[in-house]
Amino acid sequence: MTPLAFLLIVFSAGLHASWNLMAKRSSMCIAFYAVLALFSCMVWQHVWFWTPVHYFSLPPLFYLCIAGVICCEGIYCTWLAKTYRTMEISTAYPMMRALPLIIIPVITALTGWGKPLSFCAVSGLVIVFTGCLLMPLKDFSDFHLKNYINKRMLSILLVACGIAGYTILDSQGQAVLRSAYPELSKLTVSLSYYVFRGTLLTIVLFAVLFNNREERKNLAEYIRKRNWVPALAGIFSSLTYSSVLVAMNYVTNVTYVQIFRQMGLVIGVAGGIIILKERCTATKITGVTLILLGLAVSVL
Repeated sequence: MTPLAFLLIVFSAGLHASWNLMAKRSSMCIAFYAVLALFSCMVWQHVWFWTPVHYFSLPPLFYLCIAGVICCEGIYCTWLAKTYRTMEISTAYPMMRALPLIIIPVITALTGWGKPLSFCAVSGLVIVFTGCLLMPLKDFSDFHLKNYINKRMLSILLVACGIAGYTILDSQGQAVLRSAYPELSKLTVSLSYYVFRGTLLTIVLFAVLFNNREERKNLAEYIRKRNWVPALAGIFSSLTYSSVLVAMNYVTNVTYVQIFRQMGLVIGVAGGIIILKERCTATKITGVTLILLGLAVSVL
């Protein structure tokens, strides 16, 4: 991982935790996520006017990746909304970020996408994962398998699968775009990919929204109250994931991106405790410490 990739991921991690805090404080729903996606997409609409990419001449694999990303994003936003309605952010957020650390390396290893992880990276990954597992617990004595197998954890697993899916497919989609346009800079490739991805995702989300009476009411409520939280979260989200997409061009395996995105856990947990007045427990402190230790080991 290059220093630029590290800085981009740390920057994105802080923004990601910030918009998740906004989401938790709001009644998150499909309407919230649709408005978020709209404003996230609007930030980069200018790319359409200057990108040299001819999207409809790209290989079919590119569109398969985009279709997969849209499906994974749908799973992610649907179950994220349900999870935040029933769980504290300082409990749910670490688990949602932890599980992709296992899912992504397994998939990349099986498919051969990217170089194998170093011993230090694998060791750091295990330490980070352990820290994430501790954070939802009230006490160390609660560290039992039964506390991780329940209905609430099922929703977290589905969120994690969505994250892992769109992370891997975004990496592969950009790889296809780079192969088709090798003369373009990595930044141009990432932004060209992001604006296409974001526009399609926004269209799909609003199509779902307008076919659901409850979500139409939620959207009307945002407009009536002039609630700008989803819009602000969208701007934060756009800067978050565009930074991640650029960082993907500077790593040998997309798993590194997911490992270092866990920096956002420290911010998310701190925000949950300080801003949302959630509980501060020894397990959360230990978990955060292990995450920081794991990240340090990963760069050795």
